[in-house]
Amino acid sequence: MRMGDAEACAAIILGTPLWEHYGIATEEAARATLADVFDGTCSGLVAEEEGRILGFVVYTAEGTFVHSGYVRTVAVAPETRRRGVGRRLMDAVEGEIFNHGPNVFLLVSGWNASAQRFYEVRGYRRVGEIADYVRRGITEVLYRKTLGPIQK
Repeated sequence: MRMGDAEACAAIILGTPLWEHYGIATEEAARATLADVFDGTCSGLVAEEEGRILGFVVYTAEGTFVHSGYVRTVAVAPETRRRGVGRRLMDAVEGEIFNHGPNVFLLVSGWNASAQRFYEVRGYRRVGEIADYVRRGITEVLYRKTLGPIQK
């Protein structure tokens, strides 16, 4: 993800009603969700087709529980869903994270059953719930995909 991708990524966020639950309803707020990529705190990848951004992922390869990666955001343009974009983004980010350690964690909104199914099919297992973590009134479900424990 490059700074020049911010506008297209923000448009994907604004085109997805899920973000409204988190108070993201303006271009400024959408761009703010990407700021960690551009300041180097997180990494980002985009999926492109003929120069058009179809989706993106924001992640950290290390840092979760010191040893593990974390997928913070996955977003796919509404008109390109069901075409494998999310799968390809997750393949790429898991490859990056698994190069650093054997675990990937992510959070999914408790009411987002389709996203939960998507991750479960990919081998993620539900490990718990966190109420009011991102926003009051929303429960996040913690998922983990693992190749094994952190100690060999």
